Amino acid sequence: MGRRIYSVPMDNANIGTAVQDIFAVKTPANKGAQIHHVQLCAGAVSAVAEIRMRLKRGTATVTLGSGGTVPTPAIVDVGDTLAAASVAHINDTTQATTSGAFTTLEFFQWNVLMPFDYMPGPEDEDRDTCDVSQALILDLPAAITPAVVASGFFKYRELP
Repeated sequence: MGRRIYSVPMDNANIGTAVQDIFAVKTPANKGAQIHHVQLCAGAVSAVAEIRMRLKRGTATVTLGSGGTVPTPAIVDVGDTLAAASVAHINDTTQATTSGAFTTLEFFQWNVLMPFDYMPGPEDEDRDTCDVSQALILDLPAAITPAVVASGFFKYRELP
């Protein structure tokens, strides 16, 4: 089993102005994905704000949202040269859709005065996964006021 890890970076994104997908990774028809680490940090925050987030898996035909950006996932291992086969989106203000179902895997409450740090255990069975042609999405199910400027990353491994 390969250990190829990719990171989807997000820098200074304005989140919370709408219901949105903060991070989304859609796998191709021949690979799955497994989460390794997700982190968000808010900048210039002077008041406590609790932000509700969900980690969910989309099955069947998943169409990623729009309104954000489509970064190229970065290879974490400097000696590796194989580009990611999956597609990543950040900060989509129109959320992903599916002809199948969304399954919520985790619920989170993020106090923006502290970093949000989701790092599952090292065993494979502790890490959330998706199968071929599915997606893993960290979303914001409700708009917040005021919006938050955040930076962070979504690290994942492509499964054979």
